[in-house]
Amino acid sequence: MTVKRRFDYDLMRVLSMFGVIYLHTAAGALRHPENAAVWHFSNLITALATTAVPLFFMLSGALLLSRPETADPGVVLKKRLPKILLPLLAWSGLIILLTARDDPAGAASLLGNLLHNPVVVPYWFLYALVPMYLLAPLLKKMADGLTPVLWRYLLGLWFVLVLGLRTLRAFLPEGVWRTALTEHGSFNLIFVGGYLGYFLLGAALERMEHLPSRRTLWAAAGVLYILIAAGTAWRTDSSGVYDETFKSYLNLFAALLSVVLFLLARSYLSQRESGRVMTYFSGISFGVYLAHPKAINLMQHLWYVLLHDTVDTIPDQVLLYLAILAGCVVGVSIAASIPVVCYLLTGQRFSAARRESSLLALLHRS
Repeated sequence: MTVKRRFDYDLMRVLSMFGVIYLHTAAGALRHPENAAVWHFSNLITALATTAVPLFFMLSGALLLSRPETADPGVVLKKRLPKILLPLLAWSGLIILLTARDDPAGAASLLGNLLHNPVVVPYWFLYALVPMYLLAPLLKKMADGLTPVLWRYLLGLWFVLVLGLRTLRAFLPEGVWRTALTEHGSFNLIFVGGYLGYFLLGAALERMEHLPSRRTLWAAAGVLYILIAAGTAWRTDSSGVYDETFKSYLNLFAALLSVVLFLLARSYLSQRESGRVMTYFSGISFGVYLAHPKAINLMQHLWYVLLHDTVDTIPDQVLLYLAILAGCVVGVSIAASIPVVCYLLTGQRFSAARRESSLLALLHRS
């Protein structure tokens, strides 16, 4: 029996995939600006794309903590955790092997540091996600027992003592005031780097029965988006270097925009079932998260070799982004079509991938 897939969750997962790729495609243009128009275009897009990782954590929490089987540690350890841990290890191993061809010492360093340092920076989010999965059975029992008052209390602690303090400190000058608002390491509530709050936030938003009006949500989204984009431009112009204060995942701005987008998706689409195309893109999204760092390096190299030029215009950046996205989609779809490597590279069992996220699944008409 096929489980009904929610369109809102699949759409957020796919948009998160698109956003993560763009964040890393535009990173160079934002930090080493050669063209003002490209910088402002990149800033406007990343002001929205900065919600990609928070939404990923929120979706993980909303899904895991809503499933009764999550309360069983055996299910989590045998079925859930391997779906993220084994692909992380497989892709990390692949990158180490590729590195070893030209830099054996560098590959050895990557391997030796693997437990505490990802082989590529974008894999950091999995290092936060793994402990969340390990804690999921405990968090499931806790979440099921929380009253609305306790949910507000729990998330209030996170918003005030993690996001709130970090945001406030970012706007204070170096010196006594910033120091005064820096809590002692034994006193803070930053569990799992602070990202556990997103995991629980997703579960809380999924349980919310009465959503704010769509007009309120759209207004909030607009205000927060403008604030993030304009604030980033202001801080960057003032300091002379790219400043991500307004886009930081652990500041209030990105967190609140992520909440609003999550609720907008729920408001419009929670009763709609995903079709074949949305199911396909959602199914390959995790593999694309893992594949895109190497795809970016490869496509940038090919760009310079074939065109002998830099990515210094808006059309150039858009074309490079689309090429990276297309390469990831095709590559991961092929991996999902091969029984031996499907699970290792995509986190999906081959039986599910054959039905949902291989190239044949996309073309098949039921």
